[in-house]
Amino acid sequence: MRKEILRSLEENGSLPPLPKVLLELQKMVQDPDCNADDIYRLIQADPVLTGRLITLSNTVFFGGGREKIDTLQNAIVRLGVKMAIDLCYCVEAPKAFGKTKSFNQAHFWKHSLAVAHLSRILANILIDDPDILEASFLSGLMHDIGILVFDYLNPGDYGEFLIAKDISDSDLTMEVLERSVFGIDHQELGMVFVRKWWKLPENVLDAIADHHDEYIDDGRSVTLAQIINAANDLANKYQISHPIMCHHKESSGESLTKKAGITGQELDEFIDQAKTGLTVFDNIFDD
Repeated sequence: MRKEILRSLEENGSLPPLPKVLLELQKMVQDPDCNADDIYRLIQADPVLTGRLITLSNTVFFGGGREKIDTLQNAIVRLGVKMAIDLCYCVEAPKAFGKTKSFNQAHFWKHSLAVAHLSRILANILIDDPDILEASFLSGLMHDIGILVFDYLNPGDYGEFLIAKDISDSDLTMEVLERSVFGIDHQELGMVFVRKWWKLPENVLDAIADHHDEYIDDGRSVTLAQIINAANDLANKYQISHPIMCHHKESSGESLTKKAGITGQELDEFIDQAKTGLTVFDNIFDD
């Protein structure tokens, strides 16, 4: 089935394209002559997106609780251009796939956003490379995009797989179960999809492809994929869980938070931030 899935992915012209505003933002980021004012004008042209970015800039994720932001310009100043663009993905990407048939997509994206938030926190402490650090939030947000692609390409078979394999009770990881049935897992499928159709940066592709790579303290540098894995583990452990729960190792999150020097109290605060910040996304993800 692997060959059929990959062929369908390569040839299927009905796969969700990158939303237009995100495509335009990608072009701007790659244009050396583009500046923050150009990005501001593009976002401002979409009143709904503008309003949501202003709302998000006032959440606890991004320093909300200080002076209230009420203009897009001030929102971008608070967020920074890169984070403002990443939040455009938060707002626009969930619209691309429409309603999923096999699971609750709103829960899926809320979990993904929590992973993005926790990934950024861990990366800020553990990653020195600025390019990889910049990719941490978007990588966390997109880490499970392959699950959406599975559901989009073959909702019948994938829905039956989720039920028949009884994911939550299996001792095997989800990616092992997927490979046993489809010959490919959601990590690889997601990476191939975004490389072909959404053209995300290589750092993000690498993180998506290996996001179940568990951190082992063997003296080597921490990878972005391992940070995503740890953030995913923490989100599940603290009940910001995926609509598709499966067997997962519960040591990666603890290992990396320990390596980062994050105390139990600090971790609780980060989790509370995530849970509180997610409430503002109800209208976005449930539309």
